[in-house]
Amino acid sequence: MSATIAQIDLDKLRNIVQKFDAYSFTAALVASEYGHGEAAPDEVVAQFEELLQRHAPVLGIQALAAPISGAATVWRAV
Repeated sequence: MSATIAQIDLDKLRNIVQKFDAYSFTAALVASEYGHGEAAPDEVVAQFEELLQRHAPVLGIQALAAPISGAATVWRAV
C-alpha cells in the first residue's frame, strides 16, 4: 500500500473504524484494513496515526490511555 495522507479517503477511513464497533484498534490495524489486509510499513502507520489524531471527532473515535509510554495509541469508537 502506498497511500499518502492526501490520498486517503476519510469516508473509507470512517467506514473502517466503524467496523470495529466497541472493539479497540490501532493505526496499524486500520492501515492494514485500508490496504485490504496488507501489512503497512511503519511510515504508513505513522500517517494513519496522524490522521486518526487529527480527525478523531469526525471519525467518532477517541484515544484510550496508553499502558506504556511510547506504545502505539489504542483507539475506540465513542
